[in-house]
Amino acid sequence: MNPVLISLFTFLAVACGALIGFGLARRLPETHLSSDVRTAVSVAMAIVGTLTALVIGLMISTASTAFSARENAVETLAMDIVKLDRVLRRYGPDTGGTRDLVRRYAAMKADELSRRGEDATPSEAALAMLEAIDDQVTQLQPTDDRGRRIRAQATQLLEAIAGARWLLAEKAVITIPPPFLILVILWLSLLFASFGLFAPRNATVVVFHILGAAAISGGILMILELGTPTQGLVRVPIAHLVTAAEQLKAAK
Repeated sequence: MNPVLISLFTFLAVACGALIGFGLARRLPETHLSSDVRTAVSVAMAIVGTLTALVIGLMISTASTAFSARENAVETLAMDIVKLDRVLRRYGPDTGGTRDLVRRYAAMKADELSRRGEDATPSEAALAMLEAIDDQVTQLQPTDDRGRRIRAQATQLLEAIAGARWLLAEKAVITIPPPFLILVILWLSLLFASFGLFAPRNATVVVFHILGAAAISGGILMILELGTPTQGLVRVPIAHLVTAAEQLKAAK
């Protein structure tokens, strides 16, 4: 789903709902626009409005949680990579080749997460490199308790890095079912139609109804953007990972 196109469709649907309400008000007899009718319509639309608010709140919460999880995963990945390099350095010169792989993995991951669209999907090359690092750490043969403890720390960090990697892969896109989204847009259009039905018919009211439709479509856009952090305008910051890659390069 293209967030921009969906938000544009939302704007058109909601604005058209308000305009339909204005048009119906001109054609309905006065008995259909009495205060009693207004009260009955307002009560029905209050239920629809409450339900819409709850659903949109749920959508915002889901998208925001997924975005935050991905952001935290990037930060955790950056910290664990730096920690892994420090732990391998403490082990001794036998880990020189492994540390070089860690530096290359950090640079590759930073480049991968900086891309947009389908190019931002986790690459097999990065996964193969991470597995190669894990194999080399497993093959270490420490001769004392200090070496064994350092190897255990490196293994734990590699498990954390792998976990962050899979979390980033799973949280790449959060898809909202199209029927669900269409239903929400329909509710919003119905609400604005009821607003236009009883609103005064002048330019100020029309303009503010259109501005309200624009605000709602902007909110839908932000929800969808949070759900696609590798493809749209709102993206997860990777500054921590870039800084980690630069630190490892400088520490070489």
